[in-house]
Amino acid sequence: MFMFEKEQTVLDFNGHKIGGQPGEYPRVLGASIFYNKHETVLDEHTGKIDKAKAEALWNRCLELYDATGNWYFCQIIAEYGEAFESYFSWFTEIDDEFPFLMDSSAPSALAHACKYVTEVGIADRAVYNSINGSIGPENIEAIKKSDVDAAIVLAFNPGDASVRGREKVLTDGGVAGQEKSMIAIAEEAGIKRPILDTAATPLGLGSGGSFREILACKAIHGLPTGGAYHNMTVSWTWLKRWRKNGILDRYKDAGVLLEQMGHHHFGGVEGIRQAAWSAPDIGCNIMAGTLGADLLMFGPIENCEAAATSMAFTDIVLAETLRELGGDIKEPNHPINKLV
Repeated sequence: MFMFEKEQTVLDFNGHKIGGQPGEYPRVLGASIFYNKHETVLDEHTGKIDKAKAEALWNRCLELYDATGNWYFCQIIAEYGEAFESYFSWFTEIDDEFPFLMDSSAPSALAHACKYVTEVGIADRAVYNSINGSIGPENIEAIKKSDVDAAIVLAFNPGDASVRGREKVLTDGGVAGQEKSMIAIAEEAGIKRPILDTAATPLGLGSGGSFREILACKAIHGLPTGGAYHNMTVSWTWLKRWRKNGILDRYKDAGVLLEQMGHHHFGGVEGIRQAAWSAPDIGCNIMAGTLGADLLMFGPIENCEAAATSMAFTDIVLAETLRELGGDIKEPNHPINKLV
């Protein structure tokens, strides 16, 4: 592996660190909750939830953190301001330590979230997701007026998925519908803790640039970097079709398939289908982590088990390499100190 010549910025979230040279600190995991049709959500407008189910899911993340050392952003998703209020209230009641991402496709809901977290005094734990080409002046002003000083800054260029195109969005402006660059907008809005997102794009539409941009972001800007690379799996049309039907194309009798693949320890046909899906879903995050990504937003919180073990594995490899290259592990609660 490697170290970057550029000095690497390390950000602090209530004592939890993100950034630095690969291997110095554990990879950070982003767990999505209250997403569309999530079983914990009883009313997406008001934010009424099954609190017991939601807390059990978050507690499992905390148990995995205790085991591995890889800590979490709780990625809270809502489309309505009232729902955000409910979700934030729930989270801060059960957890007074970890930060949360404010994630929505509705600009008005995000603007409301900025105002609300400031009013109730939890803005230091909030991360705006995200500053991107579609951000409007109202939301820039909402961040500026709030106490929110952390944000995901997205390197998505709809006209150019290359590394050069992604960097142009971050630094030059004049693209993606914005006169200013994403980094300039973040600075103008008062963001002091930016995390660069390399903008995961589908296979065949610039996925290679999504990974190569990790190296560019770390080497050029020295800032904590990451992304939601699981979206590559979600958008892989062939895999969705094959997972549903293609696995059984050659077999009229599912039992024949199981027999040829080795008894029944695969968990039946559904187990085989899940394995076909989870392998690239895990693999894309390992690829990103190995290239130096600091934040892996792995998607549904239910996938925390695979995310935790795969990133702990990656971190141990990175830490061993760092030592060989003359670097030092900065976090005592690192997977290499816990799991080997």
